[in-house]
Amino acid sequence: MRRKLTLWTAAKINLYLDVIGKRNDGYHEIESVMQSVTLYDRLVLKSFKQGIEILSDEPDIPLGRENLCYKAAELFLKKTKIKQGLQIEIHKTIPRKAGLGGGSADAAATLWGMNKLFGVRVPLIILSKWASLLGADVPFCLRGGTSLVRGKGEILIPLPSLKDGWLVLLDPGIPVSASWVYEKIRGELTKKKLSAKLLATLVEKKGLLGISEFLYNRLEGVVLERFPVMKAVKKEMMQARAKGTLMTGSGSIIFGMVENKKEGESLRSKLQGRGKVYLVQPTDKNLKEG
Repeated sequence: MRRKLTLWTAAKINLYLDVIGKRNDGYHEIESVMQSVTLYDRLVLKSFKQGIEILSDEPDIPLGRENLCYKAAELFLKKTKIKQGLQIEIHKTIPRKAGLGGGSADAAATLWGMNKLFGVRVPLIILSKWASLLGADVPFCLRGGTSLVRGKGEILIPLPSLKDGWLVLLDPGIPVSASWVYEKIRGELTKKKLSAKLLATLVEKKGLLGISEFLYNRLEGVVLERFPVMKAVKKEMMQARAKGTLMTGSGSIIFGMVENKKEGESLRSKLQGRGKVYLVQPTDKNLKEG
C-alpha cells in the first residue's frame, strides 16, 4: 500500500452525440463517439486514518458530499470495505461546466487511483460498473482513448486510437446548464440524423480529419440559438479554415480541427480575446501517473 499518488486525468470531447430518449432511471439514452484529449487535471491522493477530505485550488469546487470525487471515494471505500480514509487534492486545468467531462475525469481518476493506492486490485470491469453509478461520462473517462458510447454512457465499444490532427478548444466562459439543454430538446428526441455506427467506421478508416464533415451534436442547435456568441465563434473558426467545428457535450466549449500544430497555433492566435484557448491532440492516455 502507498501513502500518496499523483495522477493526471484527461478531458474528453464528443465527436458525435445523439440523444435517443429519456430512460426510466432519469438518464438519457445516447449514442456518442468520445475522444480523450491532452488537457489534464491533476489529482493528489493521500491515505488518511479515516474520513474523506477534498482540497482544491478552484474556489467554485464543492468540497463536501456533492463533489463527484467525494462520491467516488465514498463508493470505493464502501464496496471494498476499506476502513481507512482519503484526502484528495484537485488542481483544475479542465474548464468546469464546459462539456469536457472534467468532473467525471476526476471521479474516474479517484476510483483508479484508490485501487492502486490501497493495493486492492479491483478488476477494471468492476471499476467500470462502479463508475456508471457516478455519472454518464465516468465510465468512458475511466478507460479513455476513442470509443463508441451507448446506453447512458456505460456501454463502451473501443475504437482504434486517433493519432493525427490537432484540436483548438475555445472556452467562451459561458456556463451552460446541462439539465436546461436536455429539457429544451425533449420534444425532438425521436428524430435522428447520422448513424453513430457510420461515424465509428469513419473514425477507424480515416482518422480525426477524415470525419470532420460528419461531426454532429444534437444539443448544439439549442445552445447556439441561446448564445449567439458561440455561433459567431464557430463561424470564425471555419473562416480561419478549421477542417470542422463542433460544440462538445452540452457546451460551452467549441472545438476546431486542424491538420498540424502550425495551423493550430495560427487558429489559436486568431481566437485570442474570445475566451480561453487550448491547443490539444487526441490521446489514448486518459490517466498518467506522475
